[in-house]
Amino acid sequence: MDFIERRRHPRYRCEVVVEVQAASENELCPGTLADICLGGCYVSMIAPFPVGTAVTLIFRRSSGEIMIAGRTVTSLPGSGMGVEFTSENSAEIAVSVQQLTNTLEVTPEEPAPQPKTAAAS
Repeated sequence: MDFIERRRHPRYRCEVVVEVQAASENELCPGTLADICLGGCYVSMIAPFPVGTAVTLIFRRSSGEIMIAGRTVTSLPGSGMGVEFTSENSAEIAVSVQQLTNTLEVTPEEPAPQPKTAAAS
């Protein structure tokens, strides 16, 4: 089976505390930001929200609070969830992500290894 990379932006690994709030709830759920890029991020948490849930990610930094709107695109109970950023203003997302990554020690994620295909006989 061939691996198809769907990411449009470089992704950076990190380990940052984040609070996640579903649009329909008042409760803040703790999580850990595992990686981030301009298009989205992965949040590690025991009880992730279901796919399609509108969420707000809240990062509290010494320089202030950064909030980014998104929706869950993957949900793996016991592991975490993939979140796609949803602001209609891509410049707004870029500024928010840049503000966040400027305060972190992040490392570029290495490209996923491409699976080897069997040679035709």
